[in-house]
Amino acid sequence: MKKLFLFALMVISASHAGAQVTALDEHFNTFCVIQGENYPTYWSAYDIYANPSLAWSCEPTGGRGGSPGIGCNNFDGTTYYPDTAWLFTPQLNLSYYTGNIYLNFDTKYSANAGRLSFMVSHTYVPGDLPDASQVWEDASYACTPVLGTYSNFDWETHQVDLTPYATTPLYVAFRYTSNVAGSGKWLIDNVRTTQTVLGVPETGKKVLPLTVIGSCTTSQITLSYCMPEAGRYSLSICDMVGREVYKEEIAAQSGNGAHTISNLDLHTGMYLVKMGNGQVFATTKAVVQ
Repeated sequence: MKKLFLFALMVISASHAGAQVTALDEHFNTFCVIQGENYPTYWSAYDIYANPSLAWSCEPTGGRGGSPGIGCNNFDGTTYYPDTAWLFTPQLNLSYYTGNIYLNFDTKYSANAGRLSFMVSHTYVPGDLPDASQVWEDASYACTPVLGTYSNFDWETHQVDLTPYATTPLYVAFRYTSNVAGSGKWLIDNVRTTQTVLGVPETGKKVLPLTVIGSCTTSQITLSYCMPEAGRYSLSICDMVGREVYKEEIAAQSGNGAHTISNLDLHTGMYLVKMGNGQVFATTKAVVQ
């Protein structure tokens, strides 16, 4: 059966292999006026289940403002599936840009049983199983605002700085993952490249600096921070799937300070460190070697 899935992916992707674009401005209004797997030119998708109800599909009124968009869920009308579904952009050649180049996309979801991840790859080959080898980097942590596991029931524009990836052609993918706890539908609209920095609206919480000091190990991470006032702050570490792997409450001093988290039991890889108290918050990434 897996060979059948792989063959289907190869058929879908074969016509897209080698195609490159230098910009994206996909609003899905042309291709997604009819429900179904009507992907825009050079876009493709893959789902671990051969079930059209679970794949990334066009939503004629599911986009921002009721316009066409594209969405994915894990419910086929009878069963909730622990699903993984990928939506691939065309291969992007962004080496022509001077200065920073960003990718913006609008998202919302209707329940908290599914997760959306923003993935980047320089070495992905259309036709390969997307999760068959470690060729994809989960860049969800780099999204502004952070692309997390929280329920975002209204549309929100996210931005990712693709400048560090732009030296060679790359693929971007939106990866939907879910469990059997319930149905979670993610919707995407207005995927576009831009050289303009996204203005993030004031949310009432102040974003503060948080930085990793030195090298992170599987047992220890040292942080520096700057807090407006002394007090109790929540400190947590999440893996790139969104699972919280560590949490503590610390007494932080006002101004600049440092804190070492010891006696960890982490795997090598990338983690997201969060610190805050309800009025202020800070995030940073930590690469454990």
